[in-house]
Amino acid sequence: MTSQILDYSDEEITKLNLEIIKNGYAVLHDQKLTQREYVEAVSRMGECDSWGYFMNPPDNPEISIVSGQLDEDGKAIGMFRDQELEWHANGAGRHKFKEICVGLYCVEECIDTTLSICNQCDMFAELSKEEQDYYRSIDIGLDATGVSLWPKDSDYRGAGEADFGVSAEFYKEDVDRRPLVSKHPVDGREYCYFLIQYIKKAYIGDEEIDIDKFYDDLWPKMFRSKYMFHHVFRRGDLLFMDQLHTIHRRSPIKYKERQLWRTAFDYSKTKF
Repeated sequence: MTSQILDYSDEEITKLNLEIIKNGYAVLHDQKLTQREYVEAVSRMGECDSWGYFMNPPDNPEISIVSGQLDEDGKAIGMFRDQELEWHANGAGRHKFKEICVGLYCVEECIDTTLSICNQCDMFAELSKEEQDYYRSIDIGLDATGVSLWPKDSDYRGAGEADFGVSAEFYKEDVDRRPLVSKHPVDGREYCYFLIQYIKKAYIGDEEIDIDKFYDDLWPKMFRSKYMFHHVFRRGDLLFMDQLHTIHRRSPIKYKERQLWRTAFDYSKTKF
């Protein structure tokens, strides 16, 4: 492949998307992108979400700034501030989300902060047939009420819905029950939809099962080193991660100047 995503051919864009889908992520180093160039590059991969919140540059609303920086009035310039973020997938709490893939481009690094990604496809593939059949029989009940990505012992909750201009209805599930095991729409591989904060109930048929036992059983199978990838961003890194079959977390940010540009898009413009 060529070194700069701006120079990728259509075939190279397809290969990149397939790598993201297969591994759950892909990383390109030493990229040199303006905001507009970044949006143009990912727009070749799929349709980008576009917002109008405080963290979206007016000229490039497809980008969300991720940073702990404050402006001269003490207001956040980006989302998530500098706190630890627990395991989650972007957009998944809404259930109707289109942002199947998320891009993170590093413009200011912090070598003390780590992004961890857990691949739920790999985990499911290595289960026994009996375990796979058992998890296929489970439905999960989803509820975004009171969900927080910040650790329970933290009094920080980041930018609230009022800051985003988003009502609670935006996060209301279009269905509150769905299968635990799903198939990726591109390659058909099965994965566990293990969105920790959102799963409040679990069922087999009409019978509700113990949610604590559900978590205690699945947690140690999911969070194993061999299913994880850890990344420390350096300036110019462009990381993509699939939001259907991976979940991710972030350690606290030590250097508050750290800044990433986040995009979210589907795979609709790539011919597989």
